[in-house]
Amino acid sequence: MVYSKLFLIIISCFSLFTSCSDDNTLEMNEIDGFSLLEKINGHWIGSNETVFGNYDWFCFDFRPISPSHTHSIYEGATKSNIISSLFLAELDGELKVMARNGGWLGNQYRATYFVLDEYTENDQSQSYRLVDAVGGVNRAYMTFRFENGQLFFDAYKDNSGMLDAPIKHMSFVGTNRNPDFSQKAINEFNFPQAIAEVDFTGAFDELIDPDSALFLEESLDPFPRSEHQYLSELNIQINRNTITNNQPLLYYLSKEPILSENGVIDFDNLDNRLIRTIDIQANENEYSTTYLHPDTYYITLFLDSDGNFYPSSGDAYGISEAVIVEPEQLISTNVIIDNIVP
Repeated sequence: MVYSKLFLIIISCFSLFTSCSDDNTLEMNEIDGFSLLEKINGHWIGSNETVFGNYDWFCFDFRPISPSHTHSIYEGATKSNIISSLFLAELDGELKVMARNGGWLGNQYRATYFVLDEYTENDQSQSYRLVDAVGGVNRAYMTFRFENGQLFFDAYKDNSGMLDAPIKHMSFVGTNRNPDFSQKAINEFNFPQAIAEVDFTGAFDELIDPDSALFLEESLDPFPRSEHQYLSELNIQINRNTITNNQPLLYYLSKEPILSENGVIDFDNLDNRLIRTIDIQANENEYSTTYLHPDTYYITLFLDSDGNFYPSSGDAYGISEAVIVEPEQLISTNVIIDNIVP
């Protein structure tokens, strides 16, 4: 298995959104592609083929954060994340299924908005396309296809900036290993409802690029993190041992423990219950996990001395510790690295 530590570079131009309306029963049937909001929820695990290489393991953890907004994030390291969220928005006087791709790539902030422009649904498969909310399909677009129990998520980007034919940027194929991960939030919000999450009236009138709904400053983003509900932040203080001082670490956040007190790895949990794979830099003794869904998680930190992406013989590690994350909270905890995998 290969965990994609550099994947955030690959999908730096894509994201998802949703919102809008009052009469849920009537509007659900009238909003184009509304069923996408329901179908996307869950813990999708699969592989990615990208312009930067192929990755055997990757996941999207989509869960509602409001009555009409479902959210997933890839978090690779400090200020290295890519958000994919889908929601209903009011755009040009109508309720639209939209998407947001955004986050930080080093010190560069970016957020791009997409709108659903076509979809097909039948008994065999359901497919949805969302295009750049300003530049349309010639600037960038993403497609979601559900077929035979699998999700096919493809993203395309115009690399030339000339609004010619976009090229494929990434191609994810996966299955919903853990649909129950999102169930609590679905129940909490009675998700999805035909309610506007955000009003984008006039939001794309003044843009840095007149051909793209792109924002490079968080203060100008029409739907920044400060307006997102339900999500939390988890800060970990890292107590290193002499082996891990000034060494990079891997930080795995999972729904079940990966390492026991005796250093025994649970490969089933590693493959099927892992939520995030994060790089901790050699000079970092604390880390804040952002945009985190409320839940109970296990924290596993280790020195991947042989580069195989999982704790193995000789690796220094901290026992997988449980932490409870409540909605809209900043949670802090300590992680002690004082063990060696036998």
